[in-house]
Amino acid sequence: MAKIAEMTQLSPTMSEGKIVRWLKQKGDSVSPGEIIAEVETDKAIMEMEAFETGILLEILAPEGSLLPVGAPVAIIGKSGEDVSALVETAKKSVPAKKESPSAPNQTPNTPSSSATRQTSSSKGENPSSFAQVQSATPGINNLETRTSDALPQNVRNNDLSTTEEKSSGLKGSSAFGSEEPKHSSLRSMRGGRPIKASPLAKNLALQKGINLGEVIGSGPGGRIIKRDILSYQSVGGDRNSFVKRQDRKLELTGMRKTIASRLAHSTSTIPHFYLTTELDAGPIDDLRNSINRDLGLSGQGKVSVNDLILKACSYTLLQVPEVNSSWREDHILEHGRIDIGVAVSIEGGLITPYVRNAEEKSVLEISREIKELASRARDRKLKPGEYTDGTFTVSNLGMFGVSSFTAVINEPEAAILAVGALVAKPVLKAGSIVPGKILNVTLSCDHRVIDGATGARFLSLFRDLMEHPLRLLTG
Repeated sequence: MAKIAEMTQLSPTMSEGKIVRWLKQKGDSVSPGEIIAEVETDKAIMEMEAFETGILLEILAPEGSLLPVGAPVAIIGKSGEDVSALVETAKKSVPAKKESPSAPNQTPNTPSSSATRQTSSSKGENPSSFAQVQSATPGINNLETRTSDALPQNVRNNDLSTTEEKSSGLKGSSAFGSEEPKHSSLRSMRGGRPIKASPLAKNLALQKGINLGEVIGSGPGGRIIKRDILSYQSVGGDRNSFVKRQDRKLELTGMRKTIASRLAHSTSTIPHFYLTTELDAGPIDDLRNSINRDLGLSGQGKVSVNDLILKACSYTLLQVPEVNSSWREDHILEHGRIDIGVAVSIEGGLITPYVRNAEEKSVLEISREIKELASRARDRKLKPGEYTDGTFTVSNLGMFGVSSFTAVINEPEAAILAVGALVAKPVLKAGSIVPGKILNVTLSCDHRVIDGATGARFLSLFRDLMEHPLRLLTG
């Protein structure tokens, strides 16, 4: 008997998912535990398993579909089985969507509390067209409308020069580039981001010796297309004389929705206060250079100042456990474990993987773990257990030249440490002005949990460890 396969909840915070890729096609055999599709959640790209043995008889949600948890995505049954009634069931079981500002002609779905993982099949009237299922399935209905709505007005109204340019970018772009054709991004960068251009535009620019970094695109998503190259050439390279910037409507990804929701809730419910201190970063930088010289000789890679900062935080949290706590409505939970998160910037958002039991690990172990977690975070391959349920977070923007900043607390944690750039600066030592290096750090605290004196004690002990860092190598 055929069954409906539903969008599975793949993480605790997942409310909807986007079908990135079907790993099984119509007519393929599947079995329980076998991976049938890749799904983009609010945090990562994860694998969705089959829960039935049989043949994949219908795919109800094509690649690119955004669906709530519990929505029908496929039908699994025996070869040759009539699934027309089940298709009708799938149409009726789709939860209603609320109207979204980013897609006014559609309504986003919310998970149905009554949705079940499987629904039995029965004989029934065959629908006149499979498009009936598409029109009832979120992410499938009005796919063309969603795509064209996201395009600038001049692209919708004007005929482009090539079929390739007409079709580029219309597959439903992901903020993480997972659905972007490999040939659509240049290796060159503008403002730290890849330049998007059609193959024809790239070839023309190469032939005419035009730097794509000087050209502003008018195609979908700001992509550079043929007419942009020709226009640029016709005005002699004066990019301000031919480009009329237009407003763009950017569809919200699941990750961006989650970030918006969590940060808005944190700032509106947590009484933040901030403590900043400047520390002498010369000793920690000297220690890092010394460690890296030794590691270079043994071929073991390098450690960063941020790795040493995490180790210093773990020791400081042992001494000031009040900071390693969480607010509960009727009590404060002081955590016995020290799981420190590292805010990692990825395309389209931010994610915070955690180094578990950081106080028990050496600087080199912390360094290797951070590199591995950050790499998988950028590939959207983290497991839910690797980016949830931490006790403290470090956010470092020093690599961007930011001298200091304040960070929003990562709820339900009670504090987050914002780390600025290591800056060369004259300092006063023993009555003399000498060359030095300084580092600004700011501790954001939940005032329900941490008092000013407690936060100040944390920063004082942290500063002392950073200025006398040999103690960090004892664990």
